[in-house]
Amino acid sequence: MRLETESLNHAEQRFLEENGRLVVGSASSQNSVKLASLLEEGAVCSYLATIREDLGTDKNDVAASLLMKRLGFLAVNCLMSMSAYNKTFKIDSGNIWIDSSMDNGTWLPKIRFSVLEVEAAPAIDRNDWRTRHFYSLFKGLYMPLIERIAKDAKVSRQTLWENVMLYVYWLYETILPKIGETKYAEEDFLALLEAPASFFGMNRNPAASFYSDKIYVEKQQAEIRVRSTCCFYYQANASGSRCSTCPLECKV
Repeated sequence: MRLETESLNHAEQRFLEENGRLVVGSASSQNSVKLASLLEEGAVCSYLATIREDLGTDKNDVAASLLMKRLGFLAVNCLMSMSAYNKTFKIDSGNIWIDSSMDNGTWLPKIRFSVLEVEAAPAIDRNDWRTRHFYSLFKGLYMPLIERIAKDAKVSRQTLWENVMLYVYWLYETILPKIGETKYAEEDFLALLEAPASFFGMNRNPAASFYSDKIYVEKQQAEIRVRSTCCFYYQANASGSRCSTCPLECKV
């Protein structure tokens, strides 16, 4: 099978920059960390110590959960490119950085690729191409990172995976339909829900296990997919407010 090397066009890259916090090239922040370096012994807690204040907490488990919520945008960028543009990113934790960035008092880091290598879908065997991308993204990158963060910051892997998957659902249910990019979206999302649990290092595929039916929540006056786990957001803001999908906030 011949693989076609491509790049994002200007409009595609601009969309991900503006909506997915994507950066390509040199560092955009003085406080930057390479994802690969977080896999080293002791690196997670050292890094969390540098961002806890910006996140509004002095607890590692809270900071780790909020960090993984921000890193959900990495999956959004990679899957957006695959499903909307029919192009996948080469996933290498040694080439991906977290660049600290504040936006109106909120820590919203940029996800930076030193070099962005893009592979176009082949004319045949797109399913195999997609499976390889899922494996690279989740088994190769997210799984070891989540394992390390969960161990070092003493936070549940379930919480960290759900933090990522909520952004994946948002991409496929809200963003892609809104911009009219649905040719591959439905089949790609279904394939993700059916991916082997081994791709995530879990007993069950977290994309499927957290994909519960939405329920009507009176307090929110909306249909909401209530989280299974708490992300600890309420511990990182002075008012103690909770996410709109919080299992405690959405009691029926």
